Amino acid sequence: MKSLVGLILIVAFTTMLNAAELSSLTRALNGTSISYDYTSGRSYNVKFQEEGVSYRYLSGSKPEQWWGPFPYEAFEIEQNVYFASWFEEGYGDYVTLLINFNNNLLYGSAILPGKIVHFHGAKIIKVDRK
Repeated sequence: MKSLVGLILIVAFTTMLNAAELSSLTRALNGTSISYDYTSGRSYNVKFQEEGVSYRYLSGSKPEQWWGPFPYEAFEIEQNVYFASWFEEGYGDYVTLLINFNNNLLYGSAILPGKIVHFHGAKIIKVDRK
């Protein structure tokens, strides 16, 4: 019984240490606009603001049309590396981006209506950070 209690304490303490290393939510992306080209050929312009994230599908049929803003959440997981996500209420899209400003690479994943899954890497071609 003592060894079981000891094991539980060790697991609980280890879990607490790992949780302490997690990043907190950040709004550091606010005022940031990025343009990027996916390996699939799709191109986007995304801007992060306090009211939410908005984007244009530059290689789509209406490249001038902005979608959003949608509330977003983000972590800075390393210096200049962000993990951001949002849900597009009314459209059903759930999007996540791993944005690395150190090497100007981005990885995107999206679950789109109709059970379509987007999972591609991209080269960031333009960054405007305020």
